[in-house]
Amino acid sequence: MKRNMKVLIVITCCFILSGCWDQNPLKDVKLVMSVGIDITPEGKIQNTVSIPLIMSGEGATQVTGSQIISAINDTHRAARNEIDTKISEQFDASKLKIMLLGEKYAKQDIYPGLDMFYRDPKSSVIANVLVVKGKAHDLLNVKDEESKSKSEYLSDLIKSMQASTIIPKQTRPLITDLLDPGTDLVLPLIEEETNTAKIKGIALFNGSKYTGHDLSLQESTLFLLMKDEKSKKAWLKLKIDQNRKPKMENYVIINVLKVKRKMSVQAVNPEQISAKLDYNFKIEILEYPGGGIASQKQIDALNQKVSQLLTEKANELIKKLQKSKADSLSIGRDIIAFYPTTWDKIDWKQIYPNIPIEVKVQTEILKQGIIQ
Repeated sequence: MKRNMKVLIVITCCFILSGCWDQNPLKDVKLVMSVGIDITPEGKIQNTVSIPLIMSGEGATQVTGSQIISAINDTHRAARNEIDTKISEQFDASKLKIMLLGEKYAKQDIYPGLDMFYRDPKSSVIANVLVVKGKAHDLLNVKDEESKSKSEYLSDLIKSMQASTIIPKQTRPLITDLLDPGTDLVLPLIEEETNTAKIKGIALFNGSKYTGHDLSLQESTLFLLMKDEKSKKAWLKLKIDQNRKPKMENYVIINVLKVKRKMSVQAVNPEQISAKLDYNFKIEILEYPGGGIASQKQIDALNQKVSQLLTEKANELIKKLQKSKADSLSIGRDIIAFYPTTWDKIDWKQIYPNIPIEVKVQTEILKQGIIQ
């Protein structure tokens, strides 16, 4: 009796446990690792994808290059379906690493291009999204001498720049910031330059549209420090003198070791909204050809000069953000959280460019190198 019961249970399990019914074998798909989105002069959508070419060898597989395929159609889904007709297997974006947005496309509205990927349960929602100075199609077609695939090359470049606190890390779906009324997103800016790709800084957004205004590499690092998003290293070059010769003696290069930030927003009523940001940077001196800093007096003088220059640069950066109507430091979030009544009464996009925002940076030199 017990034996019959066991047999019955086994047979029942065979019907209930269906196994890997949703498997998606790699031999049946083409893994799209990078995608570029552009808009044509006629207003059509151009999608370009990069697919790694894989060769099987003895005991392992090897990436030998990339296959670049492009299609133009009326909508993103239609262009994607057309690409599907040009490849031997099924289009699969589950391992998507890079999404490139052409400059003209990004200036219109980037949400429609993201909508298709976020609706697909197989798509990667934390792929790195970048704005291309020019066309995404042209960047993906750059012929570099790297033996790795185009997607691997771009991915390694992005990781390197993220580790240097030059571009932000993509740690959550982009749509999170895109639909948040209390902040404006920023995206890395990349450009094709002499048959290679080069990070140019950060592209500023107002809502879901690229403003056309950018931050340089040095401004990008300072901005990320102001957002308290320091990575492994954060180098800044400052001109502390004007007339020294040789010219290199006018500069000091620092690495920011630690950031302490305090943001205070006042918005008791719509007519009196202001913000104050105080920073304390723990720094080390990486290069200072212009003079020694052996004594405490010299250290204090350099600290004062560096603090003054960083304060000036931070306030200039704030003016640039306000001119672009880009609340990239998320001041609006504090108003939503602590002054909801005021938030309901204001049009933040109209008020933000004109509110007083004060920034002060104080530095403390912790390391000077082994030579004093």
